[in-house]
Amino acid sequence: MKNQLFILSVLLLVACGQGSSADQAAVVADRTVKEVTITEGEPMATADMSIGGMTCQMMCANMIKSTLAKVPGVTSAEVVYADGDEIGHAKVTYDPAKVDDAQLVSAVQALADGQYTVSSIAIVKEVKQAPSASRRVVKENDEVSASIIPEVPMPNLVATLLALVRI
Repeated sequence: MKNQLFILSVLLLVACGQGSSADQAAVVADRTVKEVTITEGEPMATADMSIGGMTCQMMCANMIKSTLAKVPGVTSAEVVYADGDEIGHAKVTYDPAKVDDAQLVSAVQALADGQYTVSSIAIVKEVKQAPSASRRVVKENDEVSASIIPEVPMPNLVATLLALVRI
């Protein structure tokens, strides 16, 4: 009888240990990526994460914000949660060469014994492209639009009229 009780206890412990939140850390239900072409500066990425399990702005949001800010490669993090909402949002700006979105999701879902879950993440990645003198190409969701019209500076109409009045 004691052996059966012992075996049952061991099986129960092993069964409860399966499927921990650490194994599911980077699982996100909805992930979208949008690429934006830039010609100057270093390419960055912005992630908007929908986070469930939050109960307050003061404790939950601040803990998530400070955790995300400590991830190497993150330049800014902001968490917004309104009392009564089921979902909060974290907006994170990061260097995609140093950190990826799966690491951000893992950092959030590892907090408070897996209390927080990231249900969706929308990523906007900047892609560097060499500037072209004759045309500007913008790539967004695989749609390409090109402009070959040169940019012409327009004179300031108010300044021109004031100059004429002073004469």
